[in-house]
Amino acid sequence: MKYLILSILPALFPATEHIRPTNNAMTAASVSPAVSKEVNTLNFQEKDEPGKMLATVFRAQQYCRAEVEDFVFDAPFKVVSATVYFSGANFRNVETGFINSNSLAPVKKLMERCAPGSIVIFDDAKVEGPDKQVRSIRGLSLRLH
Repeated sequence: MKYLILSILPALFPATEHIRPTNNAMTAASVSPAVSKEVNTLNFQEKDEPGKMLATVFRAQQYCRAEVEDFVFDAPFKVVSATVYFSGANFRNVETGFINSNSLAPVKKLMERCAPGSIVIFDDAKVEGPDKQVRSIRGLSLRLH
């Protein structure tokens, strides 16, 4: 299953310690058993340029989730809503999509149009924590290559 991770702080990637932490609120990842025997997470962002992602990897994402960096316990956060803006390659003007759950299905048609040179901005993201409190988290711009 593939995920786009929305994190309250930058996502934790123990299997990729050589990648320096970013200041981004979201990090793309794919869960794959071939990545590591201990941790099944692979970081698809460039290590020198945060906010950059392969267009093919972005188009393959199906779900999103929220995580807290360096948190030992599993604290599930449910995505309540987010506004997603698409522009650049294959888009004449800025087009807007909305998600209201962890599924990226509502914006899948726009995601399929993304190509190298597209810019995707997740904004006004709201998540519900284990305490049932809704929080706003900062967004992120992704430049696809």
